[in-house]
Amino acid sequence: MNGNVKKISWFGIVLVVIGIFMLLDRFDYIQFKFSVIFWPLMMLLGIVGVSRGFNLNKRGKIFWGTTLFLYSLFFLLKSIDYFEIYSQTFFPATFLVFGISFFMLYINNMKDWPFLIPSLLLIAVGGSFILTEYGYLYRWDVIDAVRTYWPVVLILTGIGLLFRRYNPSPEAPVLKNEIEGNESK
Repeated sequence: MNGNVKKISWFGIVLVVIGIFMLLDRFDYIQFKFSVIFWPLMMLLGIVGVSRGFNLNKRGKIFWGTTLFLYSLFFLLKSIDYFEIYSQTFFPATFLVFGISFFMLYINNMKDWPFLIPSLLLIAVGGSFILTEYGYLYRWDVIDAVRTYWPVVLILTGIGLLFRRYNPSPEAPVLKNEIEGNESK
């Protein structure tokens, strides 16, 4: 076999197929709602990214795959009009999306517990702002609470960094000099 065989660009094929469907829709050959096809494809792409990230133990693929999946789910639910999702919920949903993405990093490796700090904080802030959008909490109470307690983020992040620094991971390589020093004693 020749080593110069080129791989097929699946993303390119997907773009061509979507473009053909959109063009046929413009000329009224087919009736096609773009958002009903596009957002599930993006969700599938996000799931593939997350699963590849878990298999290869790559944090970036897990984080951005989860982010792509959740944003695609948000826009799909918004476009099908089955659930009442307001446009102003995009900002609070962003907090939730990134909080869940950090939580997925924690799920990948439970020893990376510092990912829980931004995860829980972002989920709490996003959840409280979404509850204000739907009338379950008062907006100014949430804004005052965030304004008052935001330094807790700094405190928790600092504590997380301190514990991470003083708790070396068990996989850390042992220096050869330390081993030789222990043997001579």
